[in-house]
Amino acid sequence: MKNRNQTIFFAMTAILLLPVAPWAMEIRQELYEFQMHITKTTTSTTFVIKDSTKVNKSPAENVHLAMIPFELGSAVLSPIAAQRFLADMQNHGITHHTPLVITGYSCELGSEQYNFMLSRQRGLAVVHFLQSQGYTVTTLQAKGEMNPITTNPEELFKNRRVEITTK
Repeated sequence: MKNRNQTIFFAMTAILLLPVAPWAMEIRQELYEFQMHITKTTTSTTFVIKDSTKVNKSPAENVHLAMIPFELGSAVLSPIAAQRFLADMQNHGITHHTPLVITGYSCELGSEQYNFMLSRQRGLAVVHFLQSQGYTVTTLQAKGEMNPITTNPEELFKNRRVEITTK
């Protein structure tokens, strides 16, 4: 009985560990609406969502918009912040066809891995919102604790942000 169970266990393990056939990978990739390239460094991750060379560029180039603040440990985009940065985008002449770069950050509270993941979730929240409004987001960057605005413990809320720039 023990040998039979071991044989079944080893057979199942071997089946699960077999490499995935290339045609299966192609089928899986065809299910996605866009191709995403990931460039990973030790301090940040960049997701290229759409090739910006194929996007019509508007006259507004390299514009740094107001930062979008987030609560401690949260990746929820508040409706007030969303409306404020939409108005800021309109004031800068950004159209739905302007390629946008979204960069998420976090403060230094918590582990480095948690903050990195939280900065990515914050960026994704803004990407999803902008895409639902019809805007073109070409790049999402997660920076974690990098580039803090302040190190003053009373002002760490300034580091919990997402920045939007044009490409």
